[in-house]
Amino acid sequence: MSQDRHVFIGWDNRESIGSIVCKFTILLNSANSDDLSLQFLNQKQLRNEKLYYRKSFTNAGGQYFDSLDNKPFSTEFSFTRFLVPEVCRQQHLDGWALFLDGDIIVNEDINDLFDLADEKYAVMCVKFNWLPEKHDRLKMDGMIQTRYNKKLWSSMMLFNLNHPAIKKLDHIAINRSSGSYLHKFQWVRDKDIGSIPNEWNFVPGIQLPPNISPKAIHYTKGGPWFEEYRDCDYAEEWTNYLSMIPKSFIINNLMM
Repeated sequence: MSQDRHVFIGWDNRESIGSIVCKFTILLNSANSDDLSLQFLNQKQLRNEKLYYRKSFTNAGGQYFDSLDNKPFSTEFSFTRFLVPEVCRQQHLDGWALFLDGDIIVNEDINDLFDLADEKYAVMCVKFNWLPEKHDRLKMDGMIQTRYNKKLWSSMMLFNLNHPAIKKLDHIAINRSSGSYLHKFQWVRDKDIGSIPNEWNFVPGIQLPPNISPKAIHYTKGGPWFEEYRDCDYAEEWTNYLSMIPKSFIINNLMM
């Protein structure tokens, strides 16, 4: 297998331990981790490289707001996730690139997910049919829970780096386009969006076919690294992985 499989994990300084655990689970459960390129998607680094210059502001409660449309967003990688194809071009990476939120653990070999890649699609994802309840206004860390069509689709995306639609995702588009345009996948035709099985992006409490075990668990409603979610669904799986991580692994990744 050639090294044409690239993994990008969203990084937010407020939830860095989640991203580190995510990386550890990928390496632990990959039979051929040497065949993967794996890196964090760090906003500060992208700003230093002049790839990300989108402006935002924070209110007194710590809520992020995008300066382009004044709408709230919840993590440092809310928009930078769409820069994955641009980063790959800058690094001369070819093939397929996977983005996943930092609040995900991967229980199976990530190469099995890449094996599902279909060249006829520009991007592939789990096509959630879900909107947060109107009364469920806040996410796990007190950030506003935005309701929109194709909610959560962008939390895990498999990009076909050679597809024409993906070539449109450059740093200019990501810095100048509205959040709605990006997260609602308005940059690609619906027929060019392929489906990934639900078990690869399982959100507890949302959906999973009967008798199927989650291959990746997404703690978007609240993860056990937050005190108030210590006893959330599937908390034991996450804490078990955390207990297995060498301290040196955590320190080295915090210093990256």
